[in-house]
Amino acid sequence: DRYFEGTGLEKLEYRGIDFIEERFFGVGGYRQPAAVVNYPGPEVNFTRVVEYKHFLHQEHTPHTITVKEVSKPMGPRDDPYYPVPNPRNLRLYEAYRALAREEEARRNVTFVGRLANYKYFNMDETIVNALIIFYETSGRPRMADMPEFFP
Repeated sequence: DRYFEGTGLEKLEYRGIDFIEERFFGVGGYRQPAAVVNYPGPEVNFTRVVEYKHFLHQEHTPHTITVKEVSKPMGPRDDPYYPVPNPRNLRLYEAYRALAREEEARRNVTFVGRLANYKYFNMDETIVNALIIFYETSGRPRMADMPEFFP
């Protein structure tokens, strides 16, 4: 919706995230069993905790950092993370999508990803979405050695 700010359409609703960093010094090993641990229940106020040293297999370093992700209503300076797909927003998204189609036909621009689809994508889905659109718009054949990624 930011691309079309001057059109008079209302803003789409998103949830934001607060990232709460915790540093642990002088403790070996990991603080949690995996790089990302999700907390889908109401017993805590955060949705996931990420311990980045898992990604590089740094178990033997004496320090670690974890980051808790706390979902919140999006403020004016926050980045949009999670769409709120209620009936109002879905109707509004269709109006934005119509504008995007017109813009794509008129200019050399393509809208891709979470914001363009007003849909939550995991990172792998985001990459697949971008690759599909690339192949559709470039006229190049799809990669024959990766057929399982494409519908």
